[in-house]
Amino acid sequence: MEVKELSEIYDVLAGDAKQIVGDLEGGVRMWREAAGANAAVAGFVLILALTTYHFSAPGGIEGVAIIAAELVLAAVELGLAAAGFRKYFRLRRGYERLFERAKKLE
Repeated sequence: MEVKELSEIYDVLAGDAKQIVGDLEGGVRMWREAAGANAAVAGFVLILALTTYHFSAPGGIEGVAIIAAELVLAAVELGLAAAGFRKYFRLRRGYERLFERAKKLE
């Protein structure tokens, strides 16, 4: 890119900097909230699996398959939660200085 084009981009960014940083911070928080929701779903599915096991003791292959499917779903949700929290902490650490500077300017 040419210097003139970069200068124009920086001018636009400077004019909307407060809004851009706010949007960026909201996007980073979204990862935390989504990961928390995945963890909650995993907990609910684990409760469902325990309830299924307790109230309808698996007498056949169908009962075992249902409980196994619920446990697999809970494991997938926990994996998604772990990946989401990892992404959140990586983004928060990467943009921490920017967020702190923006708060000082308010």
